Amino acid sequence: MIAFVIVALFALIGGFGVVLAKQPVHSALYLIVNLLSLAIFYILLSAEFLAVAQVIVYAGAIMVLFLFVVTLLTAGKEEREPSESLAGQRLTAGILAVLVGGGLAVLAILYPSHSLALGLPRNFGNLFGMGSTLWGPDFVYLAAVALMLLTAAVGVLVLNRPRQKSEANVRPKEGETSWSR
Repeated sequence: MIAFVIVALFALIGGFGVVLAKQPVHSALYLIVNLLSLAIFYILLSAEFLAVAQVIVYAGAIMVLFLFVVTLLTAGKEEREPSESLAGQRLTAGILAVLVGGGLAVLAILYPSHSLALGLPRNFGNLFGMGSTLWGPDFVYLAAVALMLLTAAVGVLVLNRPRQKSEANVRPKEGETSWSR
């Protein structure tokens, strides 16, 4: 129980750090802390395969990809002009977030998972147990998580795209004609 409480504190610190960090790189580092604490939870549940997969796949490969994308998208941030139209986008994003959250709640009500009510499956933590869980009756949840991750990735790309200056606002330099640009 003491190990669980200590790891839970690290998981909470990592989770709050992800949300409250000002810099995206710091947020990604806090996410690594959260993912590693989740791997320790798997070890405490005797699911060693899941713990190793958590560290290799998520804390390793996916976080390297996230850090690469974050540094790539913030490289020319000072050259971009701030957008004044974010208020409408935030309202739209809020409405979509409520709709997606409601849809996921309806999905959880329509397709309840019976594995928690019956206890852990017999093959919990090994490869066969994971395969039968992910590709069995609970496949709907895996598809919902994939959809949420895809939506988040598209949102990051849309919000960080460089703003284009219109040709009408760009004046030619002295001695330069408009066709020589």
